[in-house]
Amino acid sequence: MDRIEKILAEPERHSIMVVGLERSGRALALMFRKLGAQVLATDRNPTLQGLEKLTEAGAKIHLGGDQVGIVRDADLVVLSPGVALRPLAAPIPSEAIRRGVPVVGEMELAYRILGRSTRRAPMMAVTGTNGKSTTTALCAHLLEQAGHRVFLGGNIGHPLSELVLSGEKVDWMVLEVSSFQLEHLTDPKHFIPKVGIWLNLTPDHLDRHITMRNYGRTKRRLFEGQGSDETGVFFLDDSNVNQQHEHLACTISGVSRNPARVPLVGALLIRKEITPNGWKEPFLINNPVLAGDHNAENAACATSAALAAGLSKEIIQKGLDTFKGLPHRMETVRIVGKVRYINDSKATNPDATAKALTSFTDPVVLIAGGRGKGMGYDMLREIVTKKVKNLILLGEDAGKLQQSLKGCTRIHMVSDMTEAVDLAKDLAKPGEVVLLSPACASFDMFKDYTERGRVFAQLVGGLESKS
Repeated sequence: MDRIEKILAEPERHSIMVVGLERSGRALALMFRKLGAQVLATDRNPTLQGLEKLTEAGAKIHLGGDQVGIVRDADLVVLSPGVALRPLAAPIPSEAIRRGVPVVGEMELAYRILGRSTRRAPMMAVTGTNGKSTTTALCAHLLEQAGHRVFLGGNIGHPLSELVLSGEKVDWMVLEVSSFQLEHLTDPKHFIPKVGIWLNLTPDHLDRHITMRNYGRTKRRLFEGQGSDETGVFFLDDSNVNQQHEHLACTISGVSRNPARVPLVGALLIRKEITPNGWKEPFLINNPVLAGDHNAENAACATSAALAAGLSKEIIQKGLDTFKGLPHRMETVRIVGKVRYINDSKATNPDATAKALTSFTDPVVLIAGGRGKGMGYDMLREIVTKKVKNLILLGEDAGKLQQSLKGCTRIHMVSDMTEAVDLAKDLAKPGEVVLLSPACASFDMFKDYTERGRVFAQLVGGLESKS
């Protein structure tokens, strides 16, 4: 039994430091107070609001200032996903490690606590650079079509700690797992998905992981605790993913458009058809929500995962046909004057924007820009030249985007989203598409990508009154 397990065996005798008090951190703090532990709840934001429930529950809250000294009072330090540990060591986890205090992430800890009861259901976990949220939601939808009770959470918005708090019994836990969450694993054996999915690996978060090698190693941890009774679904046409599945102990279920790449257990993706090995009749991707090559890849991986979970062909096909998608991901907001306005605010890196652009045959007015993540934008040159009639740029990285994409199309610089939507309305002709697909994070101008998407949708909603 390691030190963390000993603490979880008698939480009421220990003091837990929770670092980061957004949604995951708050759920963590409440969970530990419910278990009887003393809680030191910390966040570097001195003006953070909405902490009343923590105060009422008896957590000791420390905001802003130097919090490193508080580590001396903690038996365990628990990190919310947004708190850096490796390779950019943050002061609190660094001090905890120096003092010999165990450091663990929220998701692993909640998984361990569930494992101490009869409530830990099998887990389906999805990682990758792009498409995680859509694929995670689709996996949950497929399982629900089979009548399973599903907890949908992780990086998609509902911390696993909330399942612990609720006391609910479910049949499956379906989790979106980010690299930030995986880098906090103390050991992959403490977080084992029954079915894991790795969609892709393209440059992202290099401001945190520094190199693609570090980034890939972090993602791979999701599968390193699996054995032969667990399944890893890998999209093998992504060269960075294809080289990662070797020497893993799990059963490999490869997805590819190339028949030569598909292992014994796998599925072949040809246009809008998914054909598992040995099957004569394919699954069909006819749902417009799953349009585009990238969504076909997501659907193929979700289908392979559903098969590994024991779902029938009929159930899976029904789920593919009835999936409604997610907000802020290639979401049609409105059609105004025969111009389609699409909210793809979740596209927070260049690869996601490139994949979005491949979905359109009509000319595109693209709204992009925000806070960059440490990679360049040259990879967008070819697709922007081919697909984008007008490019509207805003945010911190607008200048970098302008330099990278100079000569590809007509470029317009604006100061905010209101100006961007007004200009897009003037530039777009009937039959064209206005696409918000920023290729950047949102934190320079918005709280997160959801707020950015909501603002865009609200502005589009008022366009008729301006005509």
